[in-house]
Amino acid sequence: MLSIVASSALSLRTVQPAIGGARLGVRARALPLMQETDTKPAPFSFFQQNVPEDQQPVVELQNLRQQAFYDWVDDDDYGGKLRNLWIGIMFFFSLPISYATYDQLPYELPQLFLSANLGTLAVMLPFIVRLRVGWGFVSKRLRAKASYYEAEQRGLLARKDRETQTRDRLIEKTEVAPNLRRIDASIAATIAALFVTLASAEAVTVLEGENGPSTLKTLSGDAAIDYTNRLRGDDAFAAREQARAQRKADENGEGVKPAYCDSRYYKILAGGNGQGGVGCGD
Repeated sequence: MLSIVASSALSLRTVQPAIGGARLGVRARALPLMQETDTKPAPFSFFQQNVPEDQQPVVELQNLRQQAFYDWVDDDDYGGKLRNLWIGIMFFFSLPISYATYDQLPYELPQLFLSANLGTLAVMLPFIVRLRVGWGFVSKRLRAKASYYEAEQRGLLARKDRETQTRDRLIEKTEVAPNLRRIDASIAATIAALFVTLASAEAVTVLEGENGPSTLKTLSGDAAIDYTNRLRGDDAFAAREQARAQRKADENGEGVKPAYCDSRYYKILAGGNGQGGVGCGD
């Protein structure tokens, strides 16, 4: 196979006398152009004829690696880079945002970390999928038997010769395919982590039951009527809800307020204080 590539490269550097004048002119112009535009030695000794250099699959692979984050996949520490990204998003963005909702610590600590992890994974998944799209595009271009390119405002196809097909498929097999498998594994792990986080959140909700945090609990309609009736008829339930409201008020440094102060809807129904709810202080 190396002899095929070497012989093809040599043939592009040698102009045969029997070649017609028009074809000779194309090759004579192509070689000086490569010498003028390339400041570094090209890693590949030849390019596909007629296809613009920047639309060659091997050049597109080089350009992909020069874009931000795409070169992560080439690194054996790809998993470590994703782990560091998770830590950065988790502690600098997800946890502060989650704390704005689940601030009753330590009672809402499980909900705090689960919601933060869910948000972090939801951000990382599109990021990894974007890496997959870029590397998948280059893989498809290298495996194709013909190269699609644009010239003179038209879309054209140039069929690869045998040597070019062999070279491109070898590059795809040895350099691109392993990276795609690495990305696919990280996507599967991220999706699995999302499902585990959602399942854990449901499990925490079931285990804690009514003793769990009341944050984000908004009752309306029949549920609100049932809640009110239960407060009136179940002394233990009423005492637990009162203790929960008192604990939240103490942790926030606030006085005791009516339970409806946590709901904008019921504050408006209560009226007073500029629709802020009687006794809510705002």
